[in-house]
Amino acid sequence: MKNKFLSCFFLLGIVFLGIILFGCSKSTSQDMAVAENVVYEKTMATSAKNASFRAAGYQYSDVMVEEAVAEAEIGGSGNTGGVNQQERKLIKTGSVNLEVENLASAEQAVETWCKNFNGYISSSYNQENSASFTVRIPSAKFDLAMDTLGDLGKIKYRSLSTQDVSEQFYDLQTRLETRKILRDRLQSYLASAKDMKDMLQIERELNDTLSEIESMEGSMRRLSGQIDYSTINVELQLPYRTTDQGFQWPNLSNGVRRFLSNLVDFFVGLITALLYVVICGVPIIAIIAFFYWLLFGKVGLLKKIFRNLSKKD
Repeated sequence: MKNKFLSCFFLLGIVFLGIILFGCSKSTSQDMAVAENVVYEKTMATSAKNASFRAAGYQYSDVMVEEAVAEAEIGGSGNTGGVNQQERKLIKTGSVNLEVENLASAEQAVETWCKNFNGYISSSYNQENSASFTVRIPSAKFDLAMDTLGDLGKIKYRSLSTQDVSEQFYDLQTRLETRKILRDRLQSYLASAKDMKDMLQIERELNDTLSEIESMEGSMRRLSGQIDYSTINVELQLPYRTTDQGFQWPNLSNGVRRFLSNLVDFFVGLITALLYVVICGVPIIAIIAFFYWLLFGKVGLLKKIFRNLSKKD
């Protein structure tokens, strides 16, 4: 009895194992068939599309554009990789407000500080008791430059901001490489073109591609400039009521003149408002009074109409 039970159990195990192996082989065969169909459909679609381009007369440029873009994408994916595996491209901006004792000396100190970090002043603005500078500093020295600004004066406020443009930078770089490959392809096709129609078509594509390359290179230069050189806005401020000559006392005569000027302006404005009321308000009040007299006063047209209607009822 025991041997019979073991034999049945062994037989069931063999049947179960056979079912599993058959199902796996069937699933693998189906997956391979689906993959083959997808590849076949893509190949046939590409061949049909290229054939339609050639049938329409575009023997070079249209088919070549797709090939060049595909080649550039393959090359770009192999060369650049993901953003996470590359150097981050950051645009750094800082702002510092400093209170200084002498404006002229502080301005000279800012210029010296800028040169020490191999930077340059892109713009500046000066007033009697304040000055501001927009400074471009190499990004590698940005943090150190910000830390040493406290040596120029008393920091009133300080701010930092960082913008990650890695995705934008590498996307633009890849698209630029794509267009350069396309340009080289177009030039090679143009050199070997024999038909005038193909030559004109290739020249149009080449001119468009060269324009795109020029625009992308300009964008790349601007973006690279913002990445390589960080911006620091430096504001210098003297203490309240202070100039380089010292403390500035309030000017009493100027205050009296300003008070009298404001007083005269007030009365002139008041008289002007009264004139507007007299010239514009009186006629309006007269017109309103006339209509009231006509409709509800002694004439009372509306009163008579209502009286007649009430009598009929």
